[in-house]
Amino acid sequence: MLEYNVAFLRRGDLLLMLNRSKPPLLGLWNGVGGKLEPGESPLESVLREIGEETGLALKEDAIRFGGIVTWEIDGRMAGGMYAYTADAGSGDLGGLPRETADGILAWKPAAWVLNPENRGVAGHVQYFLPPMLEKSPAAEYRCLFREGQLLTCECLPLDLSLYT
Repeated sequence: MLEYNVAFLRRGDLLLMLNRSKPPLLGLWNGVGGKLEPGESPLESVLREIGEETGLALKEDAIRFGGIVTWEIDGRMAGGMYAYTADAGSGDLGGLPRETADGILAWKPAAWVLNPENRGVAGHVQYFLPPMLEKSPAAEYRCLFREGQLLTCECLPLDLSLYT
């Protein structure tokens, strides 16, 4: 079982992003999410994290499992996360942009988030998020980092029976 989750909430052509105020990925824009608590399923965890970080109470049917993102750092498997997309609906987010305990929460145009020239977004997001937004089948996105730099992000088939 992986330790983390991330969710990208969508409203039209906008994505709800968090500019992280803490490591890892300090100062970079990413989805919302966090660490699974003991006894929590990945889905329960991501719904809790969305609620804590945004104030939105999404239902299970509003969220879609997009796959897993794993990372190898300097030759060793170092972790991974369950990745989700969701329709943010019309729920009130209390005025954005807004500073939270985890960083600055704001709507960003999807084209801006996914622009390969954008260095302000966590580098691997631009590889795994496009197929998830297109509702491609869930996959593993295996990211290889060396000396803090993303070298590759490979899309691999995923045995869904292990994750649903």
